[in-house]
Amino acid sequence: MDNQARINFLKQLIEIDTAGGFEDRLAVVLQSFMQEHDVSCRLLPVMKGRSNFYAELGDGNNDKVLAFCGHQDVVKTEDPAKWQFPPFSAHIENNRMYGRGTADMKGGLAAMAIAMAELKDEGAVLNGKLELLGTVAEESSKINHMQGAQRFAKDGYVDDLTAAIFAEPTNADIAYAHKGSITYRIDSIGKAAHSSRPDLGFNAITPLIHFYQEQERYFNELVAKYENPVLGRAVPVVTKIDGGEQLNAVPDHAELFVKLRTIPETNNDEIIAHLNRIIANLNNQDHAQLSIEILGSKIAVTTERNAEIVAIAQKAAADHLGHSFNVRGIAFGTDASEMTKANRDMDVLVFGPGNATAHKIDEYIDLDQYLSMIDIYKQIARNYLK
Repeated sequence: MDNQARINFLKQLIEIDTAGGFEDRLAVVLQSFMQEHDVSCRLLPVMKGRSNFYAELGDGNNDKVLAFCGHQDVVKTEDPAKWQFPPFSAHIENNRMYGRGTADMKGGLAAMAIAMAELKDEGAVLNGKLELLGTVAEESSKINHMQGAQRFAKDGYVDDLTAAIFAEPTNADIAYAHKGSITYRIDSIGKAAHSSRPDLGFNAITPLIHFYQEQERYFNELVAKYENPVLGRAVPVVTKIDGGEQLNAVPDHAELFVKLRTIPETNNDEIIAHLNRIIANLNNQDHAQLSIEILGSKIAVTTERNAEIVAIAQKAAADHLGHSFNVRGIAFGTDASEMTKANRDMDVLVFGPGNATAHKIDEYIDLDQYLSMIDIYKQIARNYLK
């Protein structure tokens, strides 16, 4: 494919609205594209209208299996009127393509799909197997997201992977580790009463404040005690607090939401167990009715800095980027958190085109970087599966 055809394919993907789901709209386009290039592929339904996409290339005669991974959904556009260009127009200006998903991560997904198709067209001899895993629900599920990655893992598609590259936007930096996360809601039930007679009710906000204070003490200890040499320390953030209906009434309900970014040294299950102990103690002491709902538990992912896939990616990046890049860890999570639960032995890289405009108004991708990443992915596949 020439560069204009490569750009046109990305434009086609950006013009498909998969904000909040609807991944089948994109999956059928990927399927048609791969069929045109005689690459074996199939759709794998996960939910109604939401299918994972799978393609494979190579002889499978080697134990090595490399997966290119990317999610098909994008975050919502907020207020389209605030965008300089319509969010699904794939407008090109000053060598940038603007649109929702350009950076996160249809740019990376398109680059991987094209890399696989071009390898097929060129008759590349791959000693092993190259797979493309396009997932659903990485961005667009409020509870326990990454259902597409979970399904790939459950159905055995991850079991034989020896390495996987996730095309999240790293600005073409190579990340070999990322943090995990725990997302949860604390619910407090009280009893409503008139504000002039609070003794007749029970203020749901009070035990929630007590939980907040106990949680802060625990997190301060956790953050001070553990540090990962690549990822740094855990990062807890209270993201939302809600409670009460009106100014002259004792609130009978309040809730608090937390996002905790974890590192390998802070075990998710142990943290959740400790939070439950805090809740149990407060319920016994304060006559409170506190409960916790885990909205997601994603593990941290790390690969050895000297792993073969890291060295191969560095060489490919040096050959094609024409500028310096970093090899580092990152704070955000990826589908790898779910896939590595099924296969702890595979090496993982997060390595994709795109920048810090992901999830923002006027999201864009640099087209030169996008085009370079196609050639980088091809070189990685050739050298890893030689």
